[in-house]
Amino acid sequence: MNISKQIKRSITYTRMAVMLVMAVQVVSCAKDRTYEYEEKTVGCHQLQELMSEWYLWGDSIKDLDWQQYFAKPTEFISKLTAQSKANDKWSYCLIDTVESDPLPCGYFNHVNSYGMDVVLMNDPTGETSKQYARVVTVYDNSPAERCGIRRNDFIGQIDNNKMASTVIKNLVNGRSHTLIVSRLGVSLADDSFCWTSTDTITLPKSERVEVPTVMVSRMFDDEVGYIMLSNLSDTETIVSALNRLTSYPLTDLIVDLRLCNRGTIECVHEVAKQIGHDSGTFLCTFWNTAKSANNQTYSINGTAQFRLFFITSGYTQGAAEWLIYGLRAMSADRVVVVGQKTAGQNVMLKAIPSDYQYTIYPAVAFVADKDGNYDYTSGISPDELVDELTYVMLYPYGDQYEVLIQYILTQLY
Repeated sequence: MNISKQIKRSITYTRMAVMLVMAVQVVSCAKDRTYEYEEKTVGCHQLQELMSEWYLWGDSIKDLDWQQYFAKPTEFISKLTAQSKANDKWSYCLIDTVESDPLPCGYFNHVNSYGMDVVLMNDPTGETSKQYARVVTVYDNSPAERCGIRRNDFIGQIDNNKMASTVIKNLVNGRSHTLIVSRLGVSLADDSFCWTSTDTITLPKSERVEVPTVMVSRMFDDEVGYIMLSNLSDTETIVSALNRLTSYPLTDLIVDLRLCNRGTIECVHEVAKQIGHDSGTFLCTFWNTAKSANNQTYSINGTAQFRLFFITSGYTQGAAEWLIYGLRAMSADRVVVVGQKTAGQNVMLKAIPSDYQYTIYPAVAFVADKDGNYDYTSGISPDELVDELTYVMLYPYGDQYEVLIQYILTQLY
């Protein structure tokens, strides 16, 4: 009997001891213990310091709960930008040791892709309820281009799987695939659209795809110049191509920025000097209070006599928007925007390295027009709204029959 009581008493003491230990752990977990793991949090602490200094809304950066500092820098930056309440969807962080590309030209990532953009749509002939992945863009020297895929091809199957929203993601990057690809033609009998061919194509595995700065450059009838740009960073290449076009007595210049979503304000400034019509302030930047000494005005002495047409899409953002926004404010009567509403990046980013193998790219300044306006966060609306994807036939970029080029050449003259 005594033994039984001793056992019960021992169990009771053990339970009390366990509860005491748990209580101590709960109390200790509630305290800021980051000092015990400094090497695991120092990177995020420096990220916070850099953001407080450089970020356009740096004065909004406050200390977070201590547990938050154990996050990856690529995730931690979003915790800081969320404090600004500025709907900042542009600032980001990259780990220096990992290849990545946060600003793809279309749906694909340059680091590893098949080199094509596709959209899901129903059978364009209307004969079936079948879905297709419509190829909108094929980039030169890419796996897609090398295996014969062309713009406006319709992919009906991938590895014997019918196309659907859950399947189309397999056309971004990955291993080799077998595709069933169909092409459209026009029936001369009744001007209807019909399938002219269906082929089995082997798509090679994805790889890094480099997109040239100048994707297409050509003339139409020695009077209309056309240039398609993928970025506004390589000033020398772009200016050289523009010089060749403007050596002709142009009446119009078409600048296609559908796939342009990156660049520098310095390059934008140089391009504006080449194609601008008037003289005066082109753009100005507004930094945060701590960095207001960096505020700058960019002026041009424009002499262009041709009308200027910009082609845009939902991919058009950043530097491409600054170019359009600035020149449109200076010469609204000679600048026409055709296509879709742009993305709405009215801020400039800056690469800021850290001591801990990451680089942050925070929004550091508003990019405004000559009057100091930067109210295009919802995008730049075109003067002529044209959705190329509502058309059944898409011709190669730069072709005179391509939807948006044809619209400019026929409807706006």
